[in-house]
Parts: sequence; C-alpha cells; structure tokens
Amino acid sequence: MRKVVMLLAIFVLIPLASLLAGAETAKAAYTPDGAGCPFASGINIASPSNSTYSSSLLLLNITIRSFLSPTIYRYVMTYSVDGESNATIPVTAKFVPVEATLTYPNGTTTTAPAIIGSYYAISGCVALPKLPEGAHNVTVYGRYERINDTNNGWLALILDNSTVCFTISDGVSPVVGSLSLENRTYSQGNLTLSFTTDQPTSWVGYCLDGNANVTVAGNVTLTGVADGTHNITVYAADLAGNIGASENLYFSVEVPKPFPTMLVAASTLSVAVVSAGLLVYFKKRGK
Repeated sequence: MRKVVMLLAIFVLIPLASLLAGAETAKAAYTPDGAGCPFASGINIASPSNSTYSSSLLLLNITIRSFLSPTIYRYVMTYSVDGESNATIPVTAKFVPVEATLTYPNGTTTTAPAIIGSYYAISGCVALPKLPEGAHNVTVYGRYERINDTNNGWLALILDNSTVCFTISDGVSPVVGSLSLENRTYSQGNLTLSFTTDQPTSWVGYCLDGNANVTVAGNVTLTGVADGTHNITVYAADLAGNIGASENLYFSVEVPKPFPTMLVAASTLSVAVVSAGLLVYFKKRGK
C-alpha cells in the first residue's frame, strides 16, 4: 500500500513541478508588492512573434497555464500596440486534466487523473488594428482578480505582462522620381535638388559622383559643385527599411569665367601713356 501511495505522489507531483518550473522562468508573474506567483505561468504571446509580416492585419493570440480556477479568479486581459490605449482581449478557460498511470504490487496498471497536476488553459484571440509599415510592439497585460473575498489564503490580485516586437513590410521599395536636376549644363555651382517618393520614408540621402551617401531631410541645395561632368542618385528607405533609388542622373557645370579686369586696366593705362607721349611730341614740333 505504501508503494502505491508513493507512486501516486510521484505521478501527481511531477506535472506540478513541471508547471511551477515554467512559471519560475516565465516573465514576471507578480503581485503588487513584487512577490512572484508560482500558480500561473507567464503570458505566452503565440502570435505575432518577433518576425516580419507582409500583411498589415494580424491576430493576437495568447495562452496562460494556470492552477487558479476561473471560479476563484477573474482573468482580465488587455493589450496595447505601440504604447496606445489598452484594448480588451476576450478569454476562455479550459480545464486540462493531467493523467498518471499507476502500477500496483501485483503488476496491474491503471490510469487516474492527477488532480493536483491538472491546470486551466487560459486563451484569448483578437484582431489587431490595421498597422502601417515599420517596427511595432504589442504588450499584453494580465490582471487576475480574486472573485470572492472570503477565499482566505488566496492572493487578492495578480498582475502580469509580456511584450513582443515585430515588423510590417510589404517588401516593395519606394519609388524616387521627379528629380529637379536635368541632363544638361548648368552655369552655376549652387544647384537645387528636389525629388518625390511614393511612400513615407525613414531615411533619404544622395550620392554625388560615387562619393559617400549624404543624408538629407528632404529637398536640398548642392553648393559649390565644381566645373565638369557629374552624376547623382537619390536613395530613400520606407518605414520597413526597403530601399529604393532614382535613376543615375548625369549633368555638367560650367561657370563662366569673369572678364579679365586687370588686362583691361593695363590696356587703358598703355593707351593713356601713348596718348600723352604723342601730345608732348606734337607740342614740341609746333614750336
């Protein structure tokens, strides 16, 4: 008989120990005073995961393994996307019995529920709002409220939270066009560079003559472009990091050379000197 009791204890306590181990390593089941709660695992966000999605419409799925009966605790679950206001997650609770196989001294076996090791599977699913391209995060908050204040020995309130980060990307690079520069020769070295993109951007830059990219906030003036032939490409990254490029545009700069004023002054001076000399000469002849 003692052997049967020991076997029963083993089959009952092993599932319990397994669940408690999961709760100890899970993220932050805690009471208001910071004491850990070993009676419920952390919130598991099954989806979305830390991935990149091509769709802007996603489902939020959560699960919790708990020893706390829904007849004793009310499970209130909410979520927040990118720090916005919380929204409610409807949840269901399902009792999951854990069975153990017992072997009697005569060698016969039987299967019986391990009541202590059984748990409640708390699950919830809700559609997230349509999200734009880019990086996002969703935080799920759990609030487990004791229903009956006469349940002495049970915590009145248990809090939990879990966060996952993910990205929305359609994989389509932005189109960069309508460059203000043209394939022609300019007579000045200060040139206005303007352009358009068909998507919101997280970064814009240009590359002039194969040099390092220059980051800009938008339209910009290129200053001091030297005489000669040049080429320029404008790049843009959308909110998901997809990078698009404009055409590689060629143009030239030829700034007119200033009129040589020193030469003109010298010529004027020479004419004046020659004129004065001639005047003196003819005056002397007239005498």
